Amino acid sequence: MDDQIEYIWQQTILDAFLSPPREAPAKIEIAERTILARLTQSGNLDQGERAALEDAWRTLQVLISEAKSQRAEHSRDGKKEMARNSASDRADEAQS
Repeated sequence: MDDQIEYIWQQTILDAFLSPPREAPAKIEIAERTILARLTQSGNLDQGERAALEDAWRTLQVLISEAKSQRAEHSRDGKKEMARNSASDRADEAQS
């Protein structure tokens, strides 16, 4: 475990941030479930851990937002590339 991690659940947050883009959605879901599970055990939380959980949740929401933006951008780029390829294919066929 990382020296900077105070609570064991923080590893799931770190994993989500460090994961490759293909693995990010699954890692984010694990982190979300872990945070929510820990928050439901509120009787066992001290003030410091509760604050850490709330910070982790807010930070994870930023990661989710960025991941959605990247997916939308990649989708737009993919559609543009397909349109260029289609236009190029039509031009090639017209020259044949």
